[in-house]
Amino acid sequence: MDLKHQALKLEQPDKNFFTYTTNDVISQKDKMLHGFGQYLYDLGNNAQVGWYIQLHQHQLVLLMDQIATSLSVPTIMTMDVPSNEVTWTNLFKIIYSNLAELLTFLEREFFRYLDVDCKIPMTYLLSAQDGLVFELESLQNDFMKRGIDEDLLSIILLPLNDFLEAEHVSCSVSYHQLFYLKEYKKKLRVLLENHKAESNLTDKLEDLLQYLNFNNIHYFRYWSKSVTKDIEELPTIREKLDRLIFLQKKISQTVIKPRFIYSKVHPPLQNQLQSWLADEIVYQKEKGSLFNNGHIADELSRWKDFKVVTIFSVPQLGNIIKLLLDSGLYLNKNKTELLDFFSYFFTTVKQDNVSSGSLRSNFYKDNAAVSKAVREILMDLVNHSHKTINIFAYCVFTYLLLQL
Repeated sequence: MDLKHQALKLEQPDKNFFTYTTNDVISQKDKMLHGFGQYLYDLGNNAQVGWYIQLHQHQLVLLMDQIATSLSVPTIMTMDVPSNEVTWTNLFKIIYSNLAELLTFLEREFFRYLDVDCKIPMTYLLSAQDGLVFELESLQNDFMKRGIDEDLLSIILLPLNDFLEAEHVSCSVSYHQLFYLKEYKKKLRVLLENHKAESNLTDKLEDLLQYLNFNNIHYFRYWSKSVTKDIEELPTIREKLDRLIFLQKKISQTVIKPRFIYSKVHPPLQNQLQSWLADEIVYQKEKGSLFNNGHIADELSRWKDFKVVTIFSVPQLGNIIKLLLDSGLYLNKNKTELLDFFSYFFTTVKQDNVSSGSLRSNFYKDNAAVSKAVREILMDLVNHSHKTINIFAYCVFTYLLLQL
């Protein structure tokens, strides 16, 4: 630019040159503002209007960045502070401010025609970064106070950290990225402000990330790893499938913010999660099929349809299993496996099939009426053992009664 060359040659601009250039810049800006609407009206075609708006958008951003490279960061941050002093810095600020006014006009009046992939002016970046350090620290502290997993926290704050570290000279942040991060940051703050102690913040956060289409590859890997861990802890394929299908339903019914996405180069988050769940469901079904169709040893085959019939109701069965386990008479460490075994191989006179979920619920439930019924059954056993069994069995039953 000629102005830059002149600025290198002369310490300060000539006063007449300063006044003439200032007036000319303002005059040209006013002409463009007044003639813009009429020119677009004459174009008529939406495609042509979009091309014209985006052409000027790119040109204005380019010119603004060229001017800004001649200014220091403190000067850029005080661009709106007027000064009549005849200096190159003030002349560059006046030119920049008028270019910024034109760009603001396009952004306000023709927002739907803007190229969202166009890079933002470096002043936009510096302005957005100003104060973000404090906001980022505040978000991190508030999430940590509420017990959010540190790995998950580092992932959700990563885009804000990356934005904060972006160099303004080589700025490549787009309008799309700036719009997304502003809304993203605002929604995270609202989530924290509305959070109630009794609710699960992680679940609410995951719902928000789906709503905002946060298709960050690191988050997808974290989510799939977390679900895989949960699924592996379930003892049966039936329960694994039940959990996967529930997640599939939940994600499918989650509301998504329209035309909103973190990364335009990756599939939407909902699609990624649904695809992963569909594959995992197919895998679990295939694994279950292979297990069911595989060779069963003769001894196992013999007992596959066998049931131990008891006089207990399901609540009583759950209660007495807990009694035997707590008393140390059963040494199994995995309670889920033990309860699944009883639900599969035991039945009652009142119920042919015992649900593992129902048995598990009654195992952990305290019910005075059920405890009383079990106590009466054990008392009958004590009386019976006193007559027909040895003293050791009598002591065992007496011990069990004392635990009730």
